[in-house]
Amino acid sequence: MFIVFLILLFGFIALLVYYYFLIQQRYQYFNQRGIATPPFNFFFGHLKTVWNHPSHHRQLENWTKQYGKIYGIYEGTHPILVVSDPDFLQEVFIKQFSVFHTRLITMLDDVSHNLGFSTGSQWRRQRHVINPSFTAVKLKEMSPLINGSISDLMDKLLGHSNIGDEFNIYLYYKRVTMDVICRCAFGVDIDLQNNPNHIYFQKVEELIGVHTILKSSIYKMTQLVPETRSILARLYIAHNAARKYINTRVLPLISSTKQLDESAFAWLLNRLHTIVEQRQKTPISRKDLLQLMLQAMNKEPNQNTAEDDNKTNHWLSKDEVIGNTVAFMVAGYETTSTALAYATYVLAKHPDVLKKLQDEIDQFPIDSDDNTNDEKMKEYPDHNIVTHLSYMDMFISEVLRMYPIGNFTVQRCAMENTIVQGINIEKGTTVYADIYSIHYDRELWGPDDPYIFLPERHKTKRHPMAFMAFGAGPRNCVGMRFALIEIKMLLTRLLREYTILPGEHLESNFNIHEEIAIVPEAIWIKLLKRET
Repeated sequence: MFIVFLILLFGFIALLVYYYFLIQQRYQYFNQRGIATPPFNFFFGHLKTVWNHPSHHRQLENWTKQYGKIYGIYEGTHPILVVSDPDFLQEVFIKQFSVFHTRLITMLDDVSHNLGFSTGSQWRRQRHVINPSFTAVKLKEMSPLINGSISDLMDKLLGHSNIGDEFNIYLYYKRVTMDVICRCAFGVDIDLQNNPNHIYFQKVEELIGVHTILKSSIYKMTQLVPETRSILARLYIAHNAARKYINTRVLPLISSTKQLDESAFAWLLNRLHTIVEQRQKTPISRKDLLQLMLQAMNKEPNQNTAEDDNKTNHWLSKDEVIGNTVAFMVAGYETTSTALAYATYVLAKHPDVLKKLQDEIDQFPIDSDDNTNDEKMKEYPDHNIVTHLSYMDMFISEVLRMYPIGNFTVQRCAMENTIVQGINIEKGTTVYADIYSIHYDRELWGPDDPYIFLPERHKTKRHPMAFMAFGAGPRNCVGMRFALIEIKMLLTRLLREYTILPGEHLESNFNIHEEIAIVPEAIWIKLLKRET
């Protein structure tokens, strides 16, 4: 027995030594290519630094200032190229998209079943189904629905204007954008602006807040040891399935009113099953996003067609329909409300810019929306008007340049060995775009100081990769046009009726911080009714 013990002991030690040297070899990745890298820890790589820094994007920006426009970091032992060189990024995001068509694979790929975390042919299938929801024709059809939600918002803001008090308008933006995405994409009216404590809103807030799965121990473990990703994802699914079963099947039998807690993500997935099933039973005539996905779900996949780069079956599984419903509910609410918050902060700080916007808006008479029979809705600008506001376009672009919202998804993973700008990149290497450094690059955004808010700088043609607020290439933000139309319609309504003034707590409560998105804490303003 002692000899067996010694053999096992020496075998274990040999395995540890092998693993140690294997990791050391992986940590030569950037050194072998002559690429600079900040100091890092064994096994953790740069993750300890990233986890302990309050802002991931600011940490990258600091490293970029020290190590240049192309440098490397290790996520555990996984090599990541952090890049702010526009030519390099154009090669990755556009010219070699066939190689870099996937984001870094995480455990979310195994549990989310949505467009954002899908890869390869799965992504192409889903993108083909979802793209038609955001054409110009579809967006025009949605304008009465968007205006309906904005009208509810304007009713709420009138009270604050009459009182003349300071208030946090960001809360109202969150509610209206959630209302819009639910109405336009899923045909569901949750009336959040009159019911701010709606359970769906609470769960979405929980999902993207400080307790997001991206900051959980289980997710961090998959970053450190990618080999555990699939196992931990399945355990996560099984854990939540067991809780759902106990809550719905076991506890009712024992007349228990107390239920086991579910993660916000699992809760939303479980409840949206019901919404999807209801829409299957009672479809609506309007072709919203959910209806298009349900039509694709009802198509039988062609088993004889291989899912390769040339031929893709255009169908969705039920899990993909539900997964994308969650994704668009979260993304359509969070990013748009945050963009509106930053825009309002800028307008409160720059009355000259606000005046230019109001002058442009006033040039366009209030048009009638021929797509609605609601007389009240005919009083408000529709899709046709907001698409002609050129200064508004420049203003929004400048807001998103100075306050980019999502760095997390602007990255690509090499699916085969390749060479970019003379650098050998192995399969599995991730290229991460440092958006802050790009958006504040004097070479890209001069001659005016990029730290000065100046919408007119967008009159000048820039490098194709100088502006990456919505990503770039074929895998850019699919809902970009929808978000921009919604922002323009809301700001047009707001600025036609009100002048935005800074509140006393505007600066002290601004406090940008990073959750899934890069968001402010609050936007405290006052509204002054304009004279007609």
